[in-house]
Formats: sequence, C-alpha cells, structure tokens
Amino acid sequence: MKGGRTLVVHPEAGSAPIEHALEEAGYLVTVVERPTTAVARVSSGEFDCVVSGYELPGDDGVALLEAIREVDSTLPTIMYAAADDAVADDAYDCGVDRFVTRNGAASLDRLVSEVTAVTSRTADPPQDVSDHEPDPEEIVRAIEDAPVGISLSHASLPDEPLVYINDAWEDITGYDREQALGRNPRFLQGPGTDPEVTEAIGDAIGNEVPITVEVQNYRRDRTPFWNELTVAPVRDDDGEVTHYVGFQNDVTDRKTAEIVAEDRAAKLAEERRSLQRLLEHVHGLLNEITDILVTERDRAVIAQRVCDEVAAVETYPACWFGSTTPTGDGLTLEASAGLPETVDSKLELAALPAPVEDALEEDEVAACRVGECGGEVLGPATVGARRLAVVPVTYGHKRYGLVGVYGERGEALDCREQQLFASIGSMVGSRLNAIDTQKLLTGDQVTEIEVAIRDDRFPLSAVAQKFEAPVEYVGLTHDPDHDSCELFCTTTGDAVLSDVTGLAFVEDARTITDADAGTTFALTVESPTPFRDLAEYGASIGELVAHPERAVLELELPPSDEVGPVLDVLESQYEQVTLRSRTDRAERIRTTLDCSAMLEERLTDRQQAALEAAQLNGYFEWPRPTDGAEIAATMGITRQTFHQHLRAAERKLVETYVGGGSNGG
Repeated sequence: MKGGRTLVVHPEAGSAPIEHALEEAGYLVTVVERPTTAVARVSSGEFDCVVSGYELPGDDGVALLEAIREVDSTLPTIMYAAADDAVADDAYDCGVDRFVTRNGAASLDRLVSEVTAVTSRTADPPQDVSDHEPDPEEIVRAIEDAPVGISLSHASLPDEPLVYINDAWEDITGYDREQALGRNPRFLQGPGTDPEVTEAIGDAIGNEVPITVEVQNYRRDRTPFWNELTVAPVRDDDGEVTHYVGFQNDVTDRKTAEIVAEDRAAKLAEERRSLQRLLEHVHGLLNEITDILVTERDRAVIAQRVCDEVAAVETYPACWFGSTTPTGDGLTLEASAGLPETVDSKLELAALPAPVEDALEEDEVAACRVGECGGEVLGPATVGARRLAVVPVTYGHKRYGLVGVYGERGEALDCREQQLFASIGSMVGSRLNAIDTQKLLTGDQVTEIEVAIRDDRFPLSAVAQKFEAPVEYVGLTHDPDHDSCELFCTTTGDAVLSDVTGLAFVEDARTITDADAGTTFALTVESPTPFRDLAEYGASIGELVAHPERAVLELELPPSDEVGPVLDVLESQYEQVTLRSRTDRAERIRTTLDCSAMLEERLTDRQQAALEAAQLNGYFEWPRPTDGAEIAATMGITRQTFHQHLRAAERKLVETYVGGGSNGG
C-alpha cells in the first residue's frame, strides 16, 4: 500500500470509479458530495490530498479550492474535471497543484499518477524496521494509551457486551470500566441518535462486516457528542468472529462546523432563490413602469396603469394609489387593481392599517402581516393576501400620494422587495413632479401667491443690507453633486461685491455686467435653500425683490397644489412669513423660460439640432458666412433635409411667439 488518505469531493453519480481506482492504488479514500462537508473534514487535518470535481452540489470546485486554501494552504489539491481552459485557469489561480482532464479510463490512470506525485513529494524513504517489532506488552500499552477510544465486545456472549475499554474511551464517554463492562454499547444512545445509523450498525454486525459511521451519542452526564465510530469483526485462526473492536473518535467540533456550514449553505441557497424570484419580478415590472412613465402625461392614467402592472405580477394580487385629503385625516383612492368593489374611494385614516400612517409620517416604506395591521379596511385580508406594503410617492419634500401593494406568499414583500417599491415610488414621484412643472410652465391656469419675509437671515435681504439697495433675484444654477449653488441677481445700488463676500453664507462673488442702470452679479452660496426647496414643492419664483428689511416673493404653483406646504417650507426657516395675497389666474403671463419650455416640447430633436446649428454657424447673419450645404454636412444629412428641418423649426418658433398653429410635427 502506498499509504496516504485522499479526500474525494464529487457528486455521488460518477464518484465510484474514482474511489475504486485510488483504492486499487493503495490509498485510503473518503468520498463526500458537498463542499461544506469537505471543508469541515479538511479542518481535521487527517488527509494528505484532496481530489475535487468542478460541478458540485451547491457550489463549484474553484470556490471549494479557495475555501481549502484558507483552512490549509499546504494541503495538495487536484481538480478532476472535463476539459475547460477557463475552469483550469481559475483553478490554477486558486493554487491547485494539478488539473486532470476527465476523458475516459485513461484519465483515471493519470489521476492516480498525479495523486502519487503530490503525496510523495515530501515522503521520507522507508526504513528497515524488521528488528523492532513491538512485543505484546508494548501493543497493550499502546492500546491503553491510544488517544482514540478503543473497545472490545464479546461476540459469543448474549447481547455482545463490552469486555474491554481503554482510558480514552472512559474520557470520551464519562463512564468508567465498572459502569461500562458487561453492557452492550447501545447505552450510549439517546433521543438525538439517528435510528437509521443504529440499524446500519446492527446490519454490519449481523453480516460480520466492518462499518464506519458518525452517530450522536451521549456521555454519562447526558450531554450529546458526535462519535465517529468504526466497528469491525475480530476473527480467530479458523475465521470465526470472536470479538468486535470499536474505535471511537470525538468529532463534535468538526461535526458542529459541518452543520453550521450546511445551515449557511442552505441559507445562501434560499437567498439565491429569493434574489432570483425578485429579479424575475423586477425585470418585467420595472420595464413596464418605466415605459408608462415615459409615454404617459396624465396623473390619473399613470396611477391606474401602475396599479394594473403591479397587480399583474403573480405574487401581488392587488395594488392601489391614494392621496391624503386636504384636511389630512382621510385617504382618497385615485386608482386601484384587484380591490373588491365594496371598498370606498374616500376612507378615514383612523380606519386604515398602521403602515398607511407610518408611511405618511416617516416618508418610508412601511409594511405589516395579516392579523398585525390594525385597521380592517385595506388590510391584507381585504384581498386574501399575507402582507401589505405602503410606499410613499415623493419628489424631494413633496408627497404625491401612497401606493399600497399586497403580497400573496409568505416570502413576498420582504426587505428587498420593499426597497424595489421604494425606488418605484421615487420614479413615479419624479415623473409626476415633471408633469406638474411642465403644466406650470406651459399651462393657462396657475395659482399665484405673494409672500413677505421679514428676517435678516433670508440670504438676499442680507445682501440688500450690505448694498443698502433692493436686490432682485434672476435665477440660480445648482450642481446636484455639490451643496453650493450660484445665485444671479441685479441691483440698482452701488454694488461693491467685496462687501458681501464677508457674509457667512457667501463663498464667492463676481460681476456679470456693470452699467449706469445697475449691476448684474453672481453669488456662490453654500446652499440652494430656500430656492431649491420651493422648486421641490412645485413652486416657481415669478419675482423676488429683497429689501434691507424684507423680501417679497411672487410664487406660481399648479392650480391643484396646496399653498400650505409651501408656506411651511418658508416658516420652518424664517420668522415673520406672511401670505399677502393669493390669485388663481385663468391666463398666466408667459416668460422667456415658458417660451423655451413650449418650444422644447414642440420641436423634434432634428428640428432643434438644425435650428441650433444654423444659429451657431451664423446662418441668420447677413451676408451669410456659410450656406445650408455646409451646415448639413456637419450634421451628416443632406442640404434638402437640413432646410426641411429648419423651416419646420422656424414655423413652430413663430407660432409659439405669436400664437396659433398646432402641436404636430
């Protein structure tokens, strides 16, 4: 026998030829299927070589090699797998000693040869020990002092009782010789002992063949331990079984590690299944909702189509979209799918499940299980579901409503799916904000309010104090990646910019134009507050004039929006905020920004590109420095196509300015 213990990690199907070939070559072979079991066995340090396949239950051979290297970086490893250059490269990157291509019987011979090579590299040459055989006393002493439990059961006595145990057996079990001898070893069994394992031991004894098992036994104090037990028959010169020898090894630590590893593998497998299920839902649902948000411009249509798409997913039986009433104590269902017809569209918040109020208060997804939600109306039981998640639909500080989603299965709407729907809520909120902004810029109706602020902390009032003159706000630029922004303003006073750079919130100042009529300048300030905050609530600044003692803001909002949240924004930051007037206009005064927004909506991409190319190349100057053919060449189109796009753009430009025309292409 060449010696050496080889651990073979391979699925049960196909492992027998490998085991047979190595045993024929004289190796002691242990075969396991799962990588987690293999890592636990390697940690015991009992093997001289590991042979692994690539495709393994729950993982692959390369991942197993990485785990083995963390446990024992010196243990020789061989991968035995089908020819695959990528797999071989990965295996060698992980430090495998050999890669043997599996391609028939000849490959088994090569595998045995490679096992021999890697296990004999450090082997010492055998010595002549013929004159040093142990005498019987030395053998007895070795058995007595062996670190593993050794026992002998008499085969011819009734119930095959123990007639010998060594010291290690006593240490492992807690039973001394007086308590153990004369009894069948089954007294070590207990409630956790697997009946199938004990039956296998009985069958092996009955058939007079050796067996090795791992069995849960119990010490004298009834604490369980894992026993790696080998039972083998001992025969006399005539071949008759006289005794059964037992070898016990306490492998509780290793077995515990295996169980932990298997539990972890099971949890990871469940995690993968959950992720796969989520990805299957996400892919189609996100695509459909994205398409809805791109193509639709009506809030009611968006709300209903989103509900329809969510409820079309197998695990989500119903969905609704609602918004709070002006008084804040009710919920109005604007759209739904899968809800019973008996559910009213006007509901009191007090009668609704707790996640509705939680989502309103925290602006975060809130969920509950059936029987734990509180309110009966809109609870999971309403649609026979297991869970309910309520998702805020927001943009910045503005809330557009809530989406309720029901999960039919126990694992539905877990924390990952809640994060998914939180993203969907943000997507819908962003789109609704864009629609409101577009309506504000291009619509004929608007709510106009005038607000006065008497607080020297208002940034432009502080600037007006330094200039001792009114300051008018023009606009701002803001980089989303940075907190600071640049404010553009004008003043009729004597603007000495060095006077304002000393203000705590001003980082920089620069002059844009300076004339007798006044100065236009830009201030880099540390925060876009309150201008950005107002925009997030759908308010557009029509005019803002700041005096040393007060600032007056004229704000425009979509006619359907509440004025209260906008005032709350200002009142939370400044004192003495006064609503001076509110006007609902049937026809709003259009600005150049409005005109730009309308043109951007009406012009096609090609028409806008043609118009910009013509302007940038001086096409509208006289005499023209360039002609249409040259401009068309820069755009990669023909001269005729360029002129066609340009004429269409010019027509829409005139129609937008003087009125009339259509919104067609």
